[in-house]
Amino acid sequence: MVDGPKRDWKELAQLAAAEQDPQKLLKIITELNAALTERNGKAFTRPSKRVLVVDDDPIIPRTLAPVLKKRGFEAQVVATVPDALKSIESQAFEILVCDLNIAEPSDGFVVVSAMRKAHPQSVIVLLTGYPGFESAIEGIRHDVDDYFVKPADYEALISTLEKRLASKRGS
Repeated sequence: MVDGPKRDWKELAQLAAAEQDPQKLLKIITELNAALTERNGKAFTRPSKRVLVVDDDPIIPRTLAPVLKKRGFEAQVVATVPDALKSIESQAFEILVCDLNIAEPSDGFVVVSAMRKAHPQSVIVLLTGYPGFESAIEGIRHDVDDYFVKPADYEALISTLEKRLASKRGS
C-alpha cells in the first residue's frame, strides 16, 4: 500500500488500468481491493465455488453440504425462500442448488429468478421430489442449467456443477 492519505477506489481503478509494470500493478490492485473492502464491507474477490443450497428437507444439510465441502465447494444451506433471497442479496454465489417446492408448489422459481438477476452467470440446478413436464418447461423458461430428481445422485450432481461452472468461467 501507499503511505500517506488513502486514495479513492476510482482513482486506483484508473491507475490500475494504465499501469504496465506488473509489480506496481499488483500493489495498486491490493490497495484497490482494500479500498473496495472498506467501502462495501466485503472483499471484491472472485468466489471460489460458492454454492447456495436451498431446501427445506432437513437431510440435505447433513448429506449434500458435507459432500460439496469434501469436493472443494463452500456451501451455505438455507431452508426458506426469504432466507435464500437475503443470502442472494448479501453474498456472491457462483452456484444455486434449489428445491423446486420449498414451502409452496414451485416457489423455488422465486429463488431462481432472484439468483439469475443478482448473479447472471451463475450455475443453477433444480432439485425436485415431484418431477413433471410442466416444471421442466418452466425451468427452461427460467434459464435453469439442470434439473435433478430426488433422491439425487450426488456424484452426478457435483460432476454437473463442476462442468457447468467450468463452462461458464470459460475454462
